[in-house]
Amino acid sequence: MTSSLIPDPLQMWREALTKLESNVNSLVTGSMDSQEVMRSVHQLSTVSVGLQHAFEKAISSYLAKVNLPSRKDVGELAAALQRIEDKLDRLLPASAAAPALPRPARTRRPPPVEASAPPAKALAAARAVAAPAKRTAARAGRRS
Repeated sequence: MTSSLIPDPLQMWREALTKLESNVNSLVTGSMDSQEVMRSVHQLSTVSVGLQHAFEKAISSYLAKVNLPSRKDVGELAAALQRIEDKLDRLLPASAAAPALPRPARTRRPPPVEASAPPAKALAAARAVAAPAKRTAARAGRRS
């Protein structure tokens, strides 16, 4: 391989990364034997878990104040809904799960629009009955 006058930046990066990884590996391997380092890692993980619980508590109290469900609430609701659906599936007979049969065709047809209107003879008869009553009422009004 021929070397150029300009160094390859990617090759320099690979070499630096390889050296860093080997140094970190040797440091971790040597320091894991130390009780002080192990105690510090344990304390760090304890603090991290405590902060996570505090954060979850703060978020849940905020969601309660703004009247929104938390992830836990939604999960509980989904589980309850699944239990209800399972109970309904057990209660329904097997034939209810099958698709419904098609409805029979209608054999009785509604009357046509023209036939539903009152015929002219019926209107004339109603007017004839109402006319004498109007005349009688008019005569009674003239006498008083």
